[in-house]
Amino acid sequence: MADALALHGSPGSGKSTLARALALTLVEADIPWGVIDMDELSLIHPYPGRHFPRENLRAIWPNYVAAVPDIKLIIPTVFADAEEVELLRAVLPGARLLICELTAPIEILKQRVTEREPTEEMAVGLRRWVDVYHARTDHERIRHFQVATHPASVDESVQEILHLAEWT
Repeated sequence: MADALALHGSPGSGKSTLARALALTLVEADIPWGVIDMDELSLIHPYPGRHFPRENLRAIWPNYVAAVPDIKLIIPTVFADAEEVELLRAVLPGARLLICELTAPIEILKQRVTEREPTEEMAVGLRRWVDVYHARTDHERIRHFQVATHPASVDESVQEILHLAEWT
């Protein structure tokens, strides 16, 4: 059976970094994997709306399962609400969807986005999104499990995710 692991969390929580590190670890264990970054699926201007990346995933998901029926799919994303979880589940028929919320202290998240963004304007925008994310009250309803990415190393976070997702 295919598994889809959504890495959900605030900007700066490590979704993209951990997706790449998880993929490398799965390669070493000879476990079939794929990474589909929802941000990458939404790169278009003008932006047609929040449904666009999900519909792109709906279109390509059958190809992944046809190629590797027992794939471990890693999806870095941010869920706006619990309804988006159900919408994602609907475009991944036959997959077990797991949601790992990645967390870190707010000051660390803001430091990370400040260091990685190419302009101060972009960093300011993402620092605001960190605040918006942390003002939400629905995180427990969305996630299956939570992993702190600070002070843990990337390798420690990967091992914890693999254990909690039962991929090891």
